[in-house]
Amino acid sequence: MIVNYDDQEHSFKPYEQSYDVIIIGGGIAGSSFAIRISQLFDSVSTFKKILIIEEKSKNLKTFKVGESLPGEAKPVLHSLGVLEKVNNDTIQGKHLFCYGNNSVWGSNNLNGINSIFNPYGNGFHLDRLLFEETLLETLESQYGHIVKVIHGFNVTRSDFQEDKKFWEITISKCSSLNDDECEMQKKVYGKILVDASGRRCCIRKYMPSLKRQSFDKLLAFACLFESAYLNGLKDNDHHTLIEPCYYGWIQTSRLPNNQRIVLFFTDDDLVKQLPRKIRAVDEFVEFLRENSFNINKILKEFDYAPIKNRVMCMAANSEVLSEFASIKNQWIALGDSAISFDPLSSQGILTALYNSKFGAEATFFQFFYNKRPKGSGNKSNENIDDNIQPFDIYTDKFTQILNNYKEEKKYFYNKEQRWTDSLFWKRRHFE
Repeated sequence: MIVNYDDQEHSFKPYEQSYDVIIIGGGIAGSSFAIRISQLFDSVSTFKKILIIEEKSKNLKTFKVGESLPGEAKPVLHSLGVLEKVNNDTIQGKHLFCYGNNSVWGSNNLNGINSIFNPYGNGFHLDRLLFEETLLETLESQYGHIVKVIHGFNVTRSDFQEDKKFWEITISKCSSLNDDECEMQKKVYGKILVDASGRRCCIRKYMPSLKRQSFDKLLAFACLFESAYLNGLKDNDHHTLIEPCYYGWIQTSRLPNNQRIVLFFTDDDLVKQLPRKIRAVDEFVEFLRENSFNINKILKEFDYAPIKNRVMCMAANSEVLSEFASIKNQWIALGDSAISFDPLSSQGILTALYNSKFGAEATFFQFFYNKRPKGSGNKSNENIDDNIQPFDIYTDKFTQILNNYKEEKKYFYNKEQRWTDSLFWKRRHFE
C-alpha cells in the first residue's frame, strides 16, 4: 500500500522548523528534484514546504569540473524550465555548444561522433557553476512559495524517528563538522529526507546498514588552460576529445573565456608509479607533452598556458549505494550519492537530471498522492494498483541503469588493447 500521511497512525508534529521534504545538497541533483516535486505539488494545489540545505555559502565562487551535456538532455532541461536560459547563456558565450565527441580510442586514428546525426542536435560544454546557479535561481523564482534554500550549513546529525515518522536533522553554521567549532546549531524536521550530497553520501552516516561499494580506484587530475592567441589562431573546436595513454586516459574540452580544461584519469595506487609528479603544474604539462599527441598539439597550436598554480585532484571511481530508497525510513538517494559513474561514460550530469526528476515523481506518488477513497465512484482511478510502490519502481530503474553501465564500461575499456602490459588497462580488461 502506498504510504499516505493522512492514513498514518502518527501524524507529523508541526514543529516551527518542519518541512515535508528536506534535501541535503543544492547541486544539479538536489535542485532538479526540488523543481520537479514543486511542479507536482503545484499541480494538485497542495501547500507543502521544501528545505534545501546547501553546504557552500551563496557568494562562494569555486570552480567546478563539469562535463559535456549531450543533446539528449534537452527534453529534461525543458521540463525543468531551464532550457531557454541555458540556450541563451550559450549564445552569449557563458556556456559553449558541444558538437560531438572525438577520440583515438583503440587506434591512432581520430574518430568522431557528430551531433548533426543526433536527433536532439547539439549539446553543451557547461560552465558547471553557472548551470547550478541557473537551476537554483529557477527554483527560487518559480517555486519560492514552496522552497526555502539555506546556504553555508552542514548537516551534523540526522535521526529518523520511526515512531513519529519524521527525520530530526541538526544543522550547523560552521566550516567544520566539529560541533565545538560551530557558530550556530539548530534542528529542522522533515517527513522525507533526500540525499543529493554527491559522493559524500550523507545518508550512509546515519543508516548503519547502508554500504557503498567501489568498483575501481579511478582518480581525475584537472588543469585549466587559457589561450593568449599569440599566433593569431583561434580555437574553434566544439568537440570533446579523449586520448588514451599507457597510464590511463586524457580528456579535454573548451570552456568559455578562451579556456580549455584537460583531465587525466588513472588509478589512485598508480600515481606514485607515474614518470612525472603530476600534482605540480609544470610536471602535468610535461606529462601531457610526453603522453598525448592530439591534445598536446591543440595546447601548442593555440598557445594554451596553465592559469592556476595547482592541479586539482578528485575521485572519479565507480561507486554504488547498497540501497537507493526506503519506504520504511522515508529517504531517497539521488545522483552521485546513489551511483557514481566513470567519466568515460559521460553519464554523470545527464543521469542526475533524469533520475532526479524521476525520483521526485516517485517520492510524490509514494508519499503525497491522495488515493481515490473506496466507493468514491471515480472510475478514472479504478485501474490503479495499490500494490505498486513508486520507490520500488525507482529502485528497479536505478538497478537497470547500473547493470547497463557496467556492461558498457567493460565493452568500451576492452576496445583499447594497445597497452596489454599496463596495470591500468589489465584491470579493466579483466573486470
